Amino acid sequence: MESKDRLIMDIFRFVAVVIILFCSCSESSKSKTNIISQDSLVNIIIDMHLADAILLNPLVQSKISDVSSNKLYHSVLQKYNITKERFVESIKFYAENPVVLDSIYDKVIEQLNIIEIRGYKDSILK
Repeated sequence: MESKDRLIMDIFRFVAVVIILFCSCSESSKSKTNIISQDSLVNIIIDMHLADAILLNPLVQSKISDVSSNKLYHSVLQKYNITKERFVESIKFYAENPVVLDSIYDKVIEQLNIIEIRGYKDSILK
């Protein structure tokens, strides 16, 4: 259970960092058509967490010292063909409705737990 609590704290820390990093952008017009769908946002945030996990892995740290979380986040956004501005606008939009944002993060946590369990099962089978 401690692992789940740590994961939840990491997720909330991540959200705070993302909002702080990206909120420095200029205010753009909030067009609902430009907002990333909830399901897509879940996948993007999951990939960002996985990118963070890669950077925290000591084996990776010793091999790629020039890779930053910003570079990996940028790669994740490119994967989904999303601009930083659109991502920030979407986070701000969902942050205005905490119930929806909580729902998004519940899905993120659920999927990350599944990924963690699969990884653990895979390591046992090897």
